[in-house]
Amino acid sequence: MALRLTNAADYAIRSMLYIASLPEGRVVLRSEVAETQNIPSSFMAKILRGLVRAGLLRSSRGVHGGFALAHPASDISLLDVVEAIEGPVALTQCIPDPEACEHAANCPANAVWLRVQEQIAAVLKDATLEVLVSAPRRNGRVELQMGPS
Repeated sequence: MALRLTNAADYAIRSMLYIASLPEGRVVLRSEVAETQNIPSSFMAKILRGLVRAGLLRSSRGVHGGFALAHPASDISLLDVVEAIEGPVALTQCIPDPEACEHAANCPANAVWLRVQEQIAAVLKDATLEVLVSAPRRNGRVELQMGPS
């Protein structure tokens, strides 16, 4: 078993980063996002609906319709995007709901899981779309300079 994002969360992040990289005020069609990010169009529709429902994107219909960020890129974090698609980040079932685990009160690993989850959430929260799309690149990789959590 691997600890990793679902395809839906990965696609949502890639889509939001693409939209954030466009000139301010530009709307983009679902088909453009799907094509540029190599995401199946039907899956793209579901993801965009979730991001609109979460208030991260706005959509408009008609000839000049499409999708655009609902807030400045500096106000949208990867945590916002992941939680819009997946719900609250929860490394284990006992972290968000200790009552759901009969071992939570006596589990020696519980404190570790809580620290890991807090760190994951903090890193995702610090990584705004603006930080990511404006980050310098070296050898094809983004070099992030995020503040301490």
